Amino acid sequence: MIVALQRAVLFICLGSLLNGPARGQPGAQSPADPQLQPSDIVNAADYSSGGVTPGEVVVIYPSNAGPLQMSPWGLNGNMRQATLVGETRVLFDGLPATIMYSVRGQVGAIVPHEIAGKKTTQVVVEYQGRRSPPVTLAVIDGAPALFTLDASGKGQAAMLNETGCCNSVRNPAVRGKPASLYATGEGQLSGTIARNVSVTVGGVPAQVLYTGNFGALQVNFRVPANAPLGDAIPLVLTVGGRPSSSAVTMAVRSARRRVLVLSDNAAIRRRLAGILGRAGYPVLTWRGQQGATAQAAGPPDLIIFDLAMPKEEVSEIVRTLRIIRPQLRILATSSALDPESLRAADFLGAQAILARPLNAVQVLARVRTLLEMRPAVY
Repeated sequence: MIVALQRAVLFICLGSLLNGPARGQPGAQSPADPQLQPSDIVNAADYSSGGVTPGEVVVIYPSNAGPLQMSPWGLNGNMRQATLVGETRVLFDGLPATIMYSVRGQVGAIVPHEIAGKKTTQVVVEYQGRRSPPVTLAVIDGAPALFTLDASGKGQAAMLNETGCCNSVRNPAVRGKPASLYATGEGQLSGTIARNVSVTVGGVPAQVLYTGNFGALQVNFRVPANAPLGDAIPLVLTVGGRPSSSAVTMAVRSARRRVLVLSDNAAIRRRLAGILGRAGYPVLTWRGQQGATAQAAGPPDLIIFDLAMPKEEVSEIVRTLRIIRPQLRILATSSALDPESLRAADFLGAQAILARPLNAVQVLARVRTLLEMRPAVY
């Protein structure tokens, strides 16, 4: 379990760090001593500066320090004690920080917890035994910031849904299901339980299921059953009364999967809408070319189409919807299960086919099977 969590943190945080803003490009080695300014030390999640907090993941931009080729965290076999990476160290009041990676002009590090209780700390970067003059930074109690996909500290959070897949517009979290966010700058922790941790989704309080620090703070929470639905719902982490920015968002959808029924036959549309609607599924019904605009009402998770419709029309609708819903499920209906119908259903990407007249029990069983949540495959 611990290894899995560490890998998740590395995936989320290290990828976010390396996609963050750069200050200059790697160049030739220089015999000059490393140089450092207070503004060169920033929070790794939102790139704010001005102070550090115990356990915070920071990005440091020194001059004349770091190897030409990136050296990542953990190559010495012990991620918790990687204090010398790429011949680079970072010292806080003489205490070596854990190094996540080092490359020319950029170092990812974790502020030692031992600076807790101090008002200021002196930071030094060391490369090949040469040290920068110390810079003094304020030690603050906490300034939590969420990691985001573009490392800007704004927009889509770098987080996981309950299936182990990244949250996004194409893969929103489900109301009532667990999700995991990643943050830094939370301040001093006691063991693996953060003090006074809370999460809100669109302003609605979420149940916190777990907190732990494996290089960055991981918080598992349950998406509220009444959370707002949408592609960019504000996600806020509060630690010790200090909230993260409301500019970070996540995608949320209903626990009920949306179904689109495509048929030129009004009786078939009414039949399927009645069966699925009574079972609690949100259902859209369209005929002919209306299906091409179905995504305007929210992309469906499942399409049920009538094989009597023109193949070109169905194919275009499926192609359009799969752009925004890659895991789109497709169910065909036909008046007969003959070889020609099976070939046509397969050509249009259907994962299953039902013969008419439609039996309610069979329809629901097949729909539930197709819409079953599946973990992402890596």
